[in-house]
Amino acid sequence: MRKIWWILSLVVALILAGCVPTIQGRDVFQPPTLQPLPPSEPFFSAARKTAFEDRDRFIMVEGSECVRRDHGPGSATMLIDVEMPGYVDRGTVVLSGWDLRYLHGDHEVRQFRADITHSKLVTGGGPPTLVFEAQGELSDQNWDDDYEFCVYFTGIGYNSGWIDARIEGDYSGIGAWAFQIDDEGPISTLESLWTEGPLKSGDSVAVIPRGFDFQYDNEFECELRFPPCKWEDPADHHLLQVAYSLFPTGATPNPGGSLHWVTQTIFKDNSVRTHWINTRAALIGGSSVDLRANLLPLNARSGGANICRNGVDGVVHTETVRIYDLPYDYAVPLLTGWDLSYECDDQHVQRAGIWIHDIRFDPDSDGLEYKVSSILRDRNGAPSFNGTHRVSVLGLNRSVPAGQRPLPEIRAR
Repeated sequence: MRKIWWILSLVVALILAGCVPTIQGRDVFQPPTLQPLPPSEPFFSAARKTAFEDRDRFIMVEGSECVRRDHGPGSATMLIDVEMPGYVDRGTVVLSGWDLRYLHGDHEVRQFRADITHSKLVTGGGPPTLVFEAQGELSDQNWDDDYEFCVYFTGIGYNSGWIDARIEGDYSGIGAWAFQIDDEGPISTLESLWTEGPLKSGDSVAVIPRGFDFQYDNEFECELRFPPCKWEDPADHHLLQVAYSLFPTGATPNPGGSLHWVTQTIFKDNSVRTHWINTRAALIGGSSVDLRANLLPLNARSGGANICRNGVDGVVHTETVRIYDLPYDYAVPLLTGWDLSYECDDQHVQRAGIWIHDIRFDPDSDGLEYKVSSILRDRNGAPSFNGTHRVSVLGLNRSVPAGQRPLPEIRAR
């Protein structure tokens, strides 16, 4: 009896073994190996530090904050507050950079956004506080991937008795949008006008970058997935190049008296795709305001380069920049131009970003120093990427308060 049970067990085992495919007999799916990526900031982190302060007159604070967004449509949103010293009665915030990444693998891109949507200096009932809302998004066709959004910002606050500078369009920003069809080429040009407020003539005015939002236009682009795609599904694509340039960064009155400036952008894969662009900015102007503009002309890349470095380089690139002999009492760096592109060909995206940090202003030498970091990579970091940037300098000079101005000399005859 034991022999019979042993034979039956052996037969069953052989039958089951015949139903199981072997590695030699067929291709076996192996999940890709992801290289560990050190985070730029932990989830939900917040960092603040004073870059420079002239007590009772001016302060510059730099910071960053990150948030994780689970899958599903909609942008990642943060409400950020920065406490200011008691002497501050005017202030605003500058978008100094951004860092977006998918949390699981790499994917195509449908929407690409980093935007400070609202800003306000809240006074009364406590210390002055700069409060602003930041939104970011990195999504593909069906919004099924988690991602992280980090915003980098510079907050400035000052005493208006010492600095003659007025801020316009601060709360909601000054928006511009464009619909770039493929026949118009890869470089879009957005013109902005500002006809409200007192900054119309006689003032030196600087444009403060606040954000961007790129999104491919809907088209039928079916992918093999479950549930199956539909005709009205949004489109996503690989990425080759994404770029932004505020040109010029100093606004000037036109013959009608309104302020105007131009922004150029690139958002493309190997081809030129129809897409939407939204940009946001604010204005600061007055007798204390000056600007050293640094412009970035944009050049669109085409995919399939014959000569390129196809090595692995999925790491953050950081460089230090020093600017000397600035004729300002205070200097604030503005990230007014950046260009990120893959070498060789378009790719999926795992992480993309550029930000300035570690800002230092030395009033004794009139020097400004900052670091700029950038990253663009897919899952395995190959091929490498190119990153360029331009920083314009917002200069602020002290004015003598009315109560401290010397009285005119009167001579008796």
